[in-house]
Amino acid sequence: MKPTMPEDNRILYFSRDRQEFRFLSHFYPAAVELDGVVWPSAEHAYQSHKSPNRDYVQAIREAVSPGMAKRLASNRPKHSWFTKHDAALRPDWNEVKLDIMRRVDLAKFSQNEDLRELLLATGDAELLEDSHDEPFWGIGKDGNGPNWAGTVLMEVRAKLRET
Repeated sequence: MKPTMPEDNRILYFSRDRQEFRFLSHFYPAAVELDGVVWPSAEHAYQSHKSPNRDYVQAIREAVSPGMAKRLASNRPKHSWFTKHDAALRPDWNEVKLDIMRRVDLAKFSQNEDLRELLLATGDAELLEDSHDEPFWGIGKDGNGPNWAGTVLMEVRAKLRET
């Protein structure tokens, strides 16, 4: 079913337009195969790349939800796999995380035909992760964050149009 486009041609998929456009979320339950491994969600696939440690990757694979995968990969001591195991993120994480997200999102939307069609149905709408708690991937509290999650989705959408 084709989503109804907002009048302002801006899809705020974290809060305002969450119900209709939740498929854009990395937490959406859609299998993603990356490098020969199938992950239950894009969030699992993305978070698995924060460390090459096999135990870490296995913990992310076994996370019961995308939210748990994110918590395990966080720097919050209560849930962090890294804190619990006195381990660090891969040293180049800040340099590679955008490219990893591009690969993950391209895999998600090219491997799941229904999601591909839904993404393409967004036309030329601006895709915004309107999370106030996410100043890098989203727009942040002041609404001026770089919105990398939305930007990557728009890049993937453009790439899918070419094929």
